[in-house]
Amino acid sequence: MIEDVKDETLINEIQEGVNVDCNLQEIINRHSGIYLDMVNAFSSKDNPYINQDELISDKDYKIYQAILKYDQTKGAKFSTYLGNETKWMCLNLYNKNKRRPVFHNDYLENMPEEEHQSIDFISESIKEDLFNKVLSIIETHPDDRVEEIFKMRYITCSFNKVTPWKNIGNKLNLSIQGCINIHNSALKDIRKELKEEINNE
Repeated sequence: MIEDVKDETLINEIQEGVNVDCNLQEIINRHSGIYLDMVNAFSSKDNPYINQDELISDKDYKIYQAILKYDQTKGAKFSTYLGNETKWMCLNLYNKNKRRPVFHNDYLENMPEEEHQSIDFISESIKEDLFNKVLSIIETHPDDRVEEIFKMRYITCSFNKVTPWKNIGNKLNLSIQGCINIHNSALKDIRKELKEEINNE
């Protein structure tokens, strides 16, 4: 029975592409608690620099990423490795987002209304323009699943949270790994097309 198989064996098979769906689900079942404990320890719902809900909904994907990077020859148990990876992920997100330049609240409050509206308009215009370009790329992608995956993941999700990979896989009758592979491959295409478009402007 798979419940009796050691982590190292399951992880080795996942890394080699053997019984990925079944083995991945077993590792997720075993170690979700560690991941969630670390997310809760190093982030909070009111933290302005980390979206805790997004990290929680992305649990399966983050565990899968840790599996792919895990090196058994270094001697650490996977549970220890996953805990450390999750901790540093939270700390790096915090530091990265904290360093981003933002307008001070007092400045925004005292800014003339006209200037405030101009900044909002420019910011929203840039976001909308980029969003429309990305949408156009995924809608014309030769693999029809790309559009479904991106829309479920980012557009039709509930309460502005990304849709978990497991839910997307169930909807499209694909494995978690299959969805991620299609997503990441399409992401490379999107970046390439956007880069070419910028260079041609």
